[in-house]
Amino acid sequence: MNRRGLLRAAATVGLAFFGAPPARAEHECEVPPEMMQVAVKLPHLAARLRAHEPVNIVAIGGASTTGTAAGSPDLAYPHRLQLALAKLFPDAPITVVNKGVPRQSTRQMVGRFATDVTPEDPILVVWETGISDAVRGIEVDEFTSALQAGIDDIKNRSIDILLVDMQFSRSTATVIDFERYLTALHRVAEVNEVYAFPRYEMMRYWSEQNVFNFDEVAADERARLAARVYDCIGHQLAHAIGLAVQ
Repeated sequence: MNRRGLLRAAATVGLAFFGAPPARAEHECEVPPEMMQVAVKLPHLAARLRAHEPVNIVAIGGASTTGTAAGSPDLAYPHRLQLALAKLFPDAPITVVNKGVPRQSTRQMVGRFATDVTPEDPILVVWETGISDAVRGIEVDEFTSALQAGIDDIKNRSIDILLVDMQFSRSTATVIDFERYLTALHRVAEVNEVYAFPRYEMMRYWSEQNVFNFDEVAADERARLAARVYDCIGHQLAHAIGLAVQ
């Protein structure tokens, strides 16, 4: 498979789907408690919520952010996150703005901050990154440098930031070296006291427990599976944010 094909496969994890998400059993989204330990706070978001003021959140990332594979942004995790946050914080109007663009590197995303992120006046940026860097084989040092530049840009504007790491599937994990980029992302997050949402570990857990089987699913079932997975990601992100504003 060439680089373009790998990038497309990694970004979608082979889960193309259309239509509204089917009913999701709450237990499907469960992960071990230690996986959802959130020690980092989101102070600016917390203050906004306490004041019951409108909250703008920008989600920036790749294909799994924009919802290209889903057929509609309403099926991607940012919209599912907005719905989940509205239930958690009914007294504060919350808008999650989707600024995903498929197949961009971390450095390219940082280049969009001035036009796609800060003009939305966000109090929180949810930044999903690392997939394209791993697929393209971009030097880890370059990935780390771009990630640090993005974090500095957001923090210097008194905006909270939350990172989302890569997606997991057995098929892509065997041909793409995600581990070095995962390690780098979490190391940068720790140094900067930024929460890194463990999507890769979460999806690997679901795969190992056969909660969601990402690689051995019939083509006609992929739509239903993918809808449930993205809905779970949105709800777990909302849960993590809830912990970070306590």
